[in-house]
Amino acid sequence: MTVLTILICQIERKEVINSKQLKEEIIKEAVNKLNPKDSLFIVTTRSLGVCGNDDRYDGFTTPIEKFSEIKFILENPYFVDGSEDFKENYLINNKTIITGGALDNRFSSNTLNFTYDEVKNDKQVYDIQFTTANKDTVYVSIFDYFNSENKNIKFKMVQNNSKWNIETAE
Repeated sequence: MTVLTILICQIERKEVINSKQLKEEIIKEAVNKLNPKDSLFIVTTRSLGVCGNDDRYDGFTTPIEKFSEIKFILENPYFVDGSEDFKENYLINNKTIITGGALDNRFSSNTLNFTYDEVKNDKQVYDIQFTTANKDTVYVSIFDYFNSENKNIKFKMVQNNSKWNIETAE
């Protein structure tokens, strides 16, 4: 168990370099592809409501779970932190973009809070997912937060000389 503890302490994930510029390019691509009428709401962090009696987690991590965690980190050493570096408001091509968090069907930011039931089809709310992140490549998926069947956008961001650019878009 001591070797496992030492190994865990030495392994850590790193955020991709220049993630702030990456996130700005992703927002620009979202506006370009989604072409909102006037405003666009983008979920950058999401939480799941879990009751205290969630039997998926018993409070203990087994050695097998630790090995799985180590394997995951070794296979995925880079990540993009959606809770950092996104500005709360953007103005791009006379379109307002507001980023925030989501819990169940509620969108929250310092600027605005609403539930799906309150807005129905009045607001475009999309979720950004970083499906794969490597040192110089990030795959991004953007989908309708309330109806993931609608207008799903995927693209690949590639870093060249510390600057992120869109390589492919669907």
